[in-house]
Amino acid sequence: MGLWLGMILLCASPQANSCVIITSNELMLTKDECFIHSTKKAQEALKSSSVYKAKPMCQIIPSVVLPKVKKGKNI
Repeated sequence: MGLWLGMILLCASPQANSCVIITSNELMLTKDECFIHSTKKAQEALKSSSVYKAKPMCQIIPSVVLPKVKKGKNI
């Protein structure tokens, strides 16, 4: 079971190059909790006149970490 990281896609205009992704400082235990938090933050961001679009998102943070890949020998 992983934790969830809240994120918001913020755009200043319809052009994709105006967009940035902002992440939250907190990890949440469930996807539902994450989307509630992200949605509230996106609604707050939309109050700014410089924000054209704010889309809430969430990313699961896996609890499994892969081992470090060993480098080959230099010849």
